[in-house]
Amino acid sequence: MSGITLQNITKRFKTETAVDDVSLSIQDGEFVVILGASGSGKTTILRIIAGLEVQTTGHVFIGDVLVDDYEPRDRNIAMVFQSYALYPHLSAYDNIAFGLRVRRIPREDDPDRDRHLTHQEIDGKVRGVSQMLGIAEMLQKRPSELSGGQRQRVALARAIVRDPEAFLLDEPLSNLDAKIRSNARIELKRLHQRLRQTFVFVTHDQTEAMTLGDRLAIVNHGRLLQCDTPERTLSHPLNQFVASFVGSPEMVFLEGNVESTGGGFTFVKGPVRIPVRGTGSPGAVTIGLRPWDIRVEKASTPGTLSGRVTGVERLGSSDQLFLDVASPPGASPTTPAAPVSLRALVRAYDFDVGDGVFVGFDPDRALFFNAEGGRLESMSISSPLP
Repeated sequence: MSGITLQNITKRFKTETAVDDVSLSIQDGEFVVILGASGSGKTTILRIIAGLEVQTTGHVFIGDVLVDDYEPRDRNIAMVFQSYALYPHLSAYDNIAFGLRVRRIPREDDPDRDRHLTHQEIDGKVRGVSQMLGIAEMLQKRPSELSGGQRQRVALARAIVRDPEAFLLDEPLSNLDAKIRSNARIELKRLHQRLRQTFVFVTHDQTEAMTLGDRLAIVNHGRLLQCDTPERTLSHPLNQFVASFVGSPEMVFLEGNVESTGGGFTFVKGPVRIPVRGTGSPGAVTIGLRPWDIRVEKASTPGTLSGRVTGVERLGSSDQLFLDVASPPGASPTTPAAPVSLRALVRAYDFDVGDGVFVGFDPDRALFFNAEGGRLESMSISSPLP
């Protein structure tokens, strides 16, 4: 087993920069998810690791070995593609065995000479990995006779039998329906725990990323924005893009101003007023609030704003409410503030469109961002970094 290190990787296609100065260290046995939108450069990074693309500048190490000049077949990396890339005319057994049949290993009696694997060696490897992945009963079927989940496991089996240094997986679950996809995530996580080999997984789906990854590498426009654990990425995003991309439902952002109030500072956006718990300073900022940190109640409590439900999205385990909030009951400002639109995640299931509600905020959970999208650490104090 080996870790993977990328040093200042840049990849240009004519005038387009697909990967822009990316440095990333993946530890031996770690499961790292590269997360980004379509066109962000995440698959290009994976293909550079595999040797299927050659970087314009920078270096790739597998373990301690510089592999810039190595052909893909010499890197001992197994890649599972989004389309699975199975041979349609071969059975599942033959698809899994194909790479083993052309592989050569040193001879026991003369290490300087190579030999092919025997039929018995190939059969033992194929049937062993098939048992592990639960596809032993379908080895004689062709890909067209298999479900999406079964084809995915055949592709994984073909990768595993090679005993590679690392596994590279390019959105291998995206073609599965929701239920099979959920089960496949569990199986993939168990597989990693069993093999304890290095996995690099590319996806645009943050649910996959959060549930699978030991660390998430967030990329956008070819740049690596943050690489951290799922928990820290969610609670301590380095910038507004990461905050918006990680977390479901998406973070609520309000553009407003921090004002000095009675010895402290308060964020003000129309009727919304949220105390700044950290070290504030006056000026324009954007505040970020997770929908599950916005409190929605049917009765007024101190500090709440009156509002109205304008939409309800039933998510099964919870409801996402779309709200318009106004000034607190009884307030009489000289110029009434325009309502502010928000989203909140609730579990009560007893709110409907048109309901009058009262909305409150947890100042300790608010995140603040400057005009360039960078996180203002001095103002954002939620869950201090360990």
